[in-house]
Amino acid sequence: MSDKKIIFLINSLASGGAEKVVATLINKLVNEFDIELILLEKNEFYKVDKRVKKVYLSKLRGNESSIKKFLYLPVFAYKLKKYIKENNISLIQSHMFRANYVNLLSKFIGSNHTTQVVVHGAPIFYRDEGLSGKINLFLIKKLFKFADLIIYVSERMKIESNNLFKFKKKQIVIHNPYNLKEINRLAEEEVNDFNFMKDKVYLINIGRMESFKKQEWIIKALKYLPSNIELLLIGDGVNRKNLEKLAKDLNLSDRVHFLGRKKNPYKYLKRSDIFILSSENGEGFPNVIVEALACGVPVIASDCISGPREILFPYSDITKQLKITDNFEVGDYGILYPIGNIKALKEAIEYLLKNKDLYENFKNKAFERAKDFSVDKIVEKYKKVLLDKAIHNF
Repeated sequence: MSDKKIIFLINSLASGGAEKVVATLINKLVNEFDIELILLEKNEFYKVDKRVKKVYLSKLRGNESSIKKFLYLPVFAYKLKKYIKENNISLIQSHMFRANYVNLLSKFIGSNHTTQVVVHGAPIFYRDEGLSGKINLFLIKKLFKFADLIIYVSERMKIESNNLFKFKKKQIVIHNPYNLKEINRLAEEEVNDFNFMKDKVYLINIGRMESFKKQEWIIKALKYLPSNIELLLIGDGVNRKNLEKLAKDLNLSDRVHFLGRKKNPYKYLKRSDIFILSSENGEGFPNVIVEALACGVPVIASDCISGPREILFPYSDITKQLKITDNFEVGDYGILYPIGNIKALKEAIEYLLKNKDLYENFKNKAFERAKDFSVDKIVEKYKKVLLDKAIHNF
């Protein structure tokens, strides 16, 4: 691989945090390098520059069963090995677990390329996912020994992963990148499909409607908040009907607004009062927290592994986690509350709205914190590991 060619491997460009990270990196790097993107499946929500060569290893769409996805791993690995040999590829950086497995499997079956794997989700949560989780833990344990470099998106994830596996490979942490100029540009676009009213307070959550995101906890907290406080839910997913039913059952249908998936969520975020992350687990480094900060919106987040504390409490012990019985905790750039503690979430919202000085302090400091994760800063770290020969051959 020449110093001007960089190759990424990922499941797809579907609407997810890791996919957004790869698209952001590629669209920044393409101005300096020849970028090639290898995808396991054809499912594209995010767009990359037209100069990027895209290679698909299958015609799958990403909605196949877990069993089929698992069975396809060796098929993808053989295809990747062949492609590597035919194109004289020396390094591939993969993102997300399945793409990482394929990258490492291809090396296991004889490819001699350098493998870099980026871990976006905390492996520890596979312990609670039955047979599927056991398979993933087995693959991580057996395949990650073939990685030349493991990149984590948060320090906490690195700590938890090493407690679980005790990896002996070279490991570093690179946080996710954000195109702050683009976020701010999009945030200023007009909202034509929702009427923000001056006498209302708007909470907002952005994310896939899946079980671990726990948007139902925000809806339940809303039941105990004043009637002028409303909730915007941006996203879609398998749990949407359950959330709609819950809102109806709690007589909150007129206060919970399901806006669906949006290409530009930032214009809604900018006009909201508080962003809330309610996830139970699985958040490696939640993009939407930094995006909220970039839009100047105060954040309340569950203290889930592993990103929220690292973003909002940069000077605290990142291994700390609030207990379910603890109250919420006020940090440097936002508030954390114990996972699943609806009472603490409700109290945190009330506290932030009543303490105007704290609220304004969070708003004023938000963008400065977001700048720590600007794409210009983060891309330099990725360029170092992708192009530094000393790192390739440690």
